Amino acid sequence: MNSLVLSHWRCMLCEVEGRDAAAEPTCWNCGGEVIVTARPTVPLRPGADAE
Repeated sequence: MNSLVLSHWRCMLCEVEGRDAAAEPTCWNCGGEVIVTARPTVPLRPGADAE
C-alpha cells in the first residue's frame, strides 16, 4: 500500500493547528513544540486501498 502518515497537531501557545508529514512536527507560526492529536494514514493516490 502506498501511503503517507501525517501528523495532525496543535500549538497551545499560538492556538493554531496544522498537518505535517514530519514525525516530530513544530509550529509553523512560532517554531515551538506542538501536541500531536492524530497520525492518520493517507493513501498517496485515490483507490490505492482497493488494490
